[in-house]
Amino acid sequence: MTYHDISVDYGDQTISHFIPKGRGDVLVIESPEVVSLSTSIKESLIEVLENPTNSPPLKDLVQKHYTGSGKKILVLADDNTRPNIHTKILFPFLLNYLITNCRVDKNDLRILISSGTHRPPTEEEIGEKILGDEVFLDFQGQILIHNDQENLADLGISKRDTPITINQNAIDACLIIPVTDSEYHYFAGVAGTVKQLFPGISGRITTNTNHTRMFDKELGFTPACRMGNTKENPVISDMKEMAELVQKHTPVFCIDAIMDHGEITQLNAGDILTLHEMAQEILFHRRVITLNQPADLVIVTVGALGINLFQSGKGIHAAWNAAKKPGGTVLLLAPCEDGAGIAGYQETMETIQGMDLNEALSWVLDHKCSRETFRIGNQKPVDTLRILKTLGENRIKILSRMNPDELRRVYRMDPLPNLENPQETLRDYLDKFLTEKPEALIYVLKDSGLYVVTDNNSKD
Repeated sequence: MTYHDISVDYGDQTISHFIPKGRGDVLVIESPEVVSLSTSIKESLIEVLENPTNSPPLKDLVQKHYTGSGKKILVLADDNTRPNIHTKILFPFLLNYLITNCRVDKNDLRILISSGTHRPPTEEEIGEKILGDEVFLDFQGQILIHNDQENLADLGISKRDTPITINQNAIDACLIIPVTDSEYHYFAGVAGTVKQLFPGISGRITTNTNHTRMFDKELGFTPACRMGNTKENPVISDMKEMAELVQKHTPVFCIDAIMDHGEITQLNAGDILTLHEMAQEILFHRRVITLNQPADLVIVTVGALGINLFQSGKGIHAAWNAAKKPGGTVLLLAPCEDGAGIAGYQETMETIQGMDLNEALSWVLDHKCSRETFRIGNQKPVDTLRILKTLGENRIKILSRMNPDELRRVYRMDPLPNLENPQETLRDYLDKFLTEKPEALIYVLKDSGLYVVTDNNSKD
């Protein structure tokens, strides 16, 4: 049997030649090719630091707010649940620029890992996955990890009645420098920029209250909370208001990368709110894929996000958009070596075992999605259940290292049999699928950050 020459990521492995030829209609969906930066990363970074958007140059901000203040400059980094390609590239250049060009004493720099509600990363993860070994070793003792229940400052209440809490180090600093990469987000619309403050370094009460704004009693999620949309999106609008308030206490100078195919293709710097709006416009042309019809099967890889089932859910959501019809099937490729990943997700899914889809969705919305009851992770059961209501039971398949009985019984996913290796497992599944549906339309979604728009979801 011959196979299509298609490769996908599965954790740190690459799997290829797994879809048999001669049956079905196969389409690979990737983000469009984008011209790389016209100059080196270092030159491009210096250019945006010295010619930022809607902000004085970084050097001027440092001179105004750092000199003689006795306070620290706080640089923010994403945690290990993000790919962090941009972080490892940009941090050496940025830190050197602050020390050499801006005359900042190295001892006055602090790096804060924006871990939000996630578990704290290990030292190994900080060195290998987040900052790179050189920066990690050079700044040992100056790297902080956010805890969403300790060392918090209280900034009042937002217009949407969200308690605004944030890491005290951000308020005590003379300047905050978030270093982010912007991407589409399945309910906040666009991630990066302001999301590195909220929920990145906010308190749990802030995150929990803000996130409850995504829910709708009938639909699961309110229609405005979807990939790529920030217009009238109550979650991201709340975050933007809170980020604006932070700037009244501490100046914020954001650096934002746009990533394509694992490379930085655009860099922006300056006002964090302006950069958020810019990212939305930039990403629309790079992340929205319009197709005529939903697929019978969407195979999706989540790459580095596949460390746990919670983070991998972003891939399921992206694939759902491309398979949104009764009988459509999603096949997620994610090792999930850290298991479920979020306690709230696991506990809620365990509680609703045995309920039918409608009963389970109603129970979660009634008991786990109010300001008083919500915990981070509870949004994932809602998303999973509404996806299954659209596609049908057993329509989320998964290739994973997790316990297959647990996946099936608790998480309502149908695991592929664990054969000798991932390639053989995929070959076996696809041979059976195409035997049953020889005319099937199959999409291979190689980027879970893409928003596939078909006739079925163009008005969602």
